[in-house]
Amino acid sequence: MRRLPTLLLAGLALAACRHGLPYRADGRAELADLHARYRELAGRHGWIEETVFAYPQGERILAWRTKQEGEALWLIAGIHGEEPAGPNAVARSVDRLAELAAAGVPVVLLPLCNPRGYAANWRYPNTSQRDWRKGGYSVGDAEHLLPDPKDPARARTPRPPGPETAALTTFALGLAQRYPPRLALDLHEDELSTEGGYLYSQGARGKDDPAAREVIAALRGSEIPLRLSGKTRFGEPIVDGVVGLDEQGAPIQDGSIDELLAAREVIAGGVRAAGPGSPSVIVVETPAFAGSRLESRVDAHRRVLDRLGELWRLSRN
Repeated sequence: MRRLPTLLLAGLALAACRHGLPYRADGRAELADLHARYRELAGRHGWIEETVFAYPQGERILAWRTKQEGEALWLIAGIHGEEPAGPNAVARSVDRLAELAAAGVPVVLLPLCNPRGYAANWRYPNTSQRDWRKGGYSVGDAEHLLPDPKDPARARTPRPPGPETAALTTFALGLAQRYPPRLALDLHEDELSTEGGYLYSQGARGKDDPAAREVIAALRGSEIPLRLSGKTRFGEPIVDGVVGLDEQGAPIQDGSIDELLAAREVIAGGVRAAGPGSPSVIVVETPAFAGSRLESRVDAHRRVLDRLGELWRLSRN
């Protein structure tokens, strides 16, 4: 795909939003087409479809899961609306997910967690401002359920920042009781990363997680550059493409749904309780190239999804 200047892309996004049109300048699929593809899991393969959150205007955050419960693979994408590669890659990998489920693997799928942001090319569901300090909040914020490091008996924040956040995190925490995540994979992009992609490994296995190394191997075969060393812009060390510790050498605490799935303890209803405790939580962060090269970005994520069977096997070791 021919690269469009960043200012032009931003102008197209703004114009589309003002006219109530979905953003399509980068070639991303429309919401209806994505959902039609995801719904094949229910229509053709017998998965369960659920509404996580419904906007008054009609948009919905949807989830799919296998009827088989137990230790599960969790696949998440589309937390941020300007990161379309993950949701598009999942739509093109529905058959792979169906094959995995047919082999007996319980799966929870949240493929497009921010449909409003996706349609507008906004990072957050409530504002076009990318800077969270200007009022934006992520649908994946989970600090209201995560213990405060200074006082583990209390949550870091008293309440969720938005209704989508409350719905998504409550849904995940409840479902994790029947589908405890053994492997969680969250597909992201990083428009501010120009040097290359990397991973966060937030489960107990950290930087030594063999599944994380397998994801790096998958990305190596793509056109997407990788950062195998150095530091993130937050100062976190990258070791062989994986960030397993923060800049202080402690486990990553980013307040996200990924940390929630990895958490051994949560604050639910003001009370400390056992958390999902997934040992393997991998967050893919590939460069977004200022909104261009979408096919290459989708291909990189598809290469990761093509290895779901092997990733599941490694999560059992």
